[in-house]
Amino acid sequence: MTEGARELGAASMLYVEDEADARQMVTRMLAMNYPMLEVYVAENGLAAVELYREHKTDIVMTDINMPLMDGIRMSREIKTINPAVTIIAVTAHSDTSYLLSAIEIGVHNYVLKPLNYQELFSVLDKVLEQIALKRLVERQHRRLEENERQLAVAQRIARLGSWQQDLDSGTMSWSEELYRICGVEPGTVTPSPSTFLERFLPEDRDLVLKTLWGTGEAGLTEPLFCSVLRPDGSTRIVRLEAEAVVEACGSRTIVGTCHDVTELKRAEEQVRTLTGELERRVEQRTSLLQATVSELESFSYFVSHDLRAPVARLEGYCSALLEDCGTCGHADCRQYAERAGLVVQQIKLIMDAFNSLTHLARCTLSIADADLSGIARTVASDLSATEPGRVVEVVIAEGMRVNGDPALLKKALEHLLHNAWKFTSKTERPRIEIGVMYREEGPVYFVRDNGVGFNMNYADKLFKPFQTIHTPGEFGWSGTGIGLATVHSIVLRHGGRIWAEGEVGEGATFYFTLAENPESGSYLKQ
Repeated sequence: MTEGARELGAASMLYVEDEADARQMVTRMLAMNYPMLEVYVAENGLAAVELYREHKTDIVMTDINMPLMDGIRMSREIKTINPAVTIIAVTAHSDTSYLLSAIEIGVHNYVLKPLNYQELFSVLDKVLEQIALKRLVERQHRRLEENERQLAVAQRIARLGSWQQDLDSGTMSWSEELYRICGVEPGTVTPSPSTFLERFLPEDRDLVLKTLWGTGEAGLTEPLFCSVLRPDGSTRIVRLEAEAVVEACGSRTIVGTCHDVTELKRAEEQVRTLTGELERRVEQRTSLLQATVSELESFSYFVSHDLRAPVARLEGYCSALLEDCGTCGHADCRQYAERAGLVVQQIKLIMDAFNSLTHLARCTLSIADADLSGIARTVASDLSATEPGRVVEVVIAEGMRVNGDPALLKKALEHLLHNAWKFTSKTERPRIEIGVMYREEGPVYFVRDNGVGFNMNYADKLFKPFQTIHTPGEFGWSGTGIGLATVHSIVLRHGGRIWAEGEVGEGATFYFTLAENPESGSYLKQ
């Protein structure tokens, strides 16, 4: 068996012979020399036709002179079923009429009796190689058809037409998708440079002509956007690209594409419109924000400067009143003066707190790598130093590092830990934990305590300035009520958010997030 026959793989043969001994001998020799060949056997032409109808073998090898139906009639019947079948005639006849009849029905392979196996194998190798070549061509043809089908579908999905022109002969061909992009049925327009140019808007035709063929070098150095005018009057925006190809034989061809980008261009225009509208709204809202913050800054300036002078004079009057009350005989005079002095001090504290809060809207963040764990340890140590005799279990997670303003983050932790320290003062075994949880959206930091907690119904008051949910003096509190508001402002400046959960008698937990790369700068124009 030749190499071509081996590469064929499995093949099948119908062997027709009325002599039993010859049939058995040939079948055995075929099995020995062609193990991949599946052989079916029939003893006469009539049985062979029925067997061929069932198995449709690749090869039929038949004797000519047989009972019931001779090899010529049988071959004619089988050729009717499958005109492409290969028939090998094994015969002792050399009669011209037999040979002409065999040739007439398409029998072109002969082996004379008595059989010479070398001659038989030579013919069989030739036939098998022909079948192998035929199968290879069929496979390549099917693959080519599949590639063409996939290309046509891909062009239709991508709305990408293609065209080709022989620059020597001027002949041109278009893909089916190019016809569809132009709004005509495939094959209804004869492809040519002139009909190609007619597809475009009149104002674009000169540009296409000069760009594609007017430079002396056919092709495009960069994509060309223009508009196709369809027969129904509608237009499509297309992107043209072309490249000149020179074959080894010297023939020149230009191959191009025509991509329908109408929807893409419309979407780009919508994006530009929406982007412009968004930028306008952002600019408007930014202006409003800047105006609001400017007003806040003006009010802060008023509190910081214009209001301080009257408060200072009021403080002086209270001091003078206290001195005068020393010689006054009225029992309540000194008490009233002292209370007035305390109110003045409270006013000064509120003014300082307000200035501190509004400063956060104006200050520029100094973004750097901040060790949140280290900052928490420092703050906790400072709190312990204020009450050396108090035992509080403080647990701080290691490795909490963030991008942020270290000074402001320290201020935020000071307020959070000071609250936790304060509201665990009546707890038997106070515990404060500073840690982090990792969620899908990013790390969530928290400060948790087992102190008095709070009623969640009042949670919306926690981060508002000058509002408290505990009675002043209940925990030695003498602040101004802006601690959590300050924390809220700092977290917002770092692109995060803050919220709290608590239960009366069970403690509270404050959660906050920070942007991975917060923006520096101020709310106000510098």
